[in-house]
Amino acid sequence: MDMTRIRDRMVEHHVTRRGIRDPSVTEAMRTVPREKFVPPGSEEFAYEDAPLSIGEGQTISQPFIVALMLEKAKLDAGDTVLEVGTGSGYASALLSRIARHVYSIERHEILALEAKERFEKLGYRNIDVRVGDGSRGWAEAAPFDAIIVSASAPEVPSALREQLGLGGRLIIPVGRGGGQRLKRLTRTGATAFEEEDLGGVLFVPLIGEDAWTASHPMYTATAPSLPGTVAPEPSSPQDVQGGGIGKIDALPTLPEGVLDHSEFQQRFWAVQRFSWIVFTLLLLTCLLGLLGRGGPFSRQTFILPEGSVDFPVISRWNAPEDMTVTFTPSSEDRIFTIDPAFLQTFSIQGVDPPQKATFARAGRIGYVFPADPAGPTQIVFRLQTQLPGPLRATIGMGGETRTQSTFIFP
Repeated sequence: MDMTRIRDRMVEHHVTRRGIRDPSVTEAMRTVPREKFVPPGSEEFAYEDAPLSIGEGQTISQPFIVALMLEKAKLDAGDTVLEVGTGSGYASALLSRIARHVYSIERHEILALEAKERFEKLGYRNIDVRVGDGSRGWAEAAPFDAIIVSASAPEVPSALREQLGLGGRLIIPVGRGGGQRLKRLTRTGATAFEEEDLGGVLFVPLIGEDAWTASHPMYTATAPSLPGTVAPEPSSPQDVQGGGIGKIDALPTLPEGVLDHSEFQQRFWAVQRFSWIVFTLLLLTCLLGLLGRGGPFSRQTFILPEGSVDFPVISRWNAPEDMTVTFTPSSEDRIFTIDPAFLQTFSIQGVDPPQKATFARAGRIGYVFPADPAGPTQIVFRLQTQLPGPLRATIGMGGETRTQSTFIFP
């Protein structure tokens, strides 16, 4: 399935309309097929601005926060970039469409292997992936023009700062719980860094030697202070918000702009699936019954002791229909009756052949047709629908009646 239009709409609605202007970032997001980075069965949700589960208790971040971090990294075509937290590989794939080379570290081996396989299938050859402690960086490949960290650390890890080249940018969430701030550090000298606060965010913890301890992954243990690290400082809330790569469990209320992939999302998707099923069934009904006269849903023949009636079950508003009545051979006049309520929706514009007489009986309109002992007699009522909606009508032949339902589409 070609998702190019859906991908373009995602960029338009969830990225550019929210302030992302870097053309290299938006072009990468229009190019990389995000549906290839979600688990099978979740492709239909790939372009919603929400995190999606990818296994190992991790998620693929919502598109906006990925775009925000990439734009703030100020990437150039010749850059070498380090990503900490490969996850599904989506952010690395985007980086590879912008920068010269990408090095990506993932703590979970199974996720790293799956991401590497995706890169190979998509032909992204400028990405190296390895399993390791992201808080320690990738010293062998340093210095980096940019480092993007997709999990929150208690402080900026010293190893990552040291692996920045002169003028290099480090994008990292710092802090715990609802107090996290997205930071940008720019190396301005051998030991000098310029720090900027980009706003409040919500990410899972960065587990590693220079970050949170693995035994307390949800911020219950603090890593020791490291010499020379930049401690997070409180600042006023800003409009930029985000969602993290990892799974978010039992955390404070998400900031504005962050969609929680939890019970609400699951219910929303269930309702969405149900709506599509109903729409599909309705469409099939229209195609087979409403649009295709004589289709399996459009008409129904019901049998009475004195004959049969071919009845329009589904009809179009103000579209002529036929109701065919077939009487069995008889030496006596035949009587056909219709509930007056039926005529509020179907007005009779003609009867072929004409009836002998018309009368009212037991609250129904009656039509009398001449006897024909030689063979069955077929009468065609020319009907014109008037009012849309459901209708139940009582139809009779002689002394027998039958209640029948129909639906008129507007």
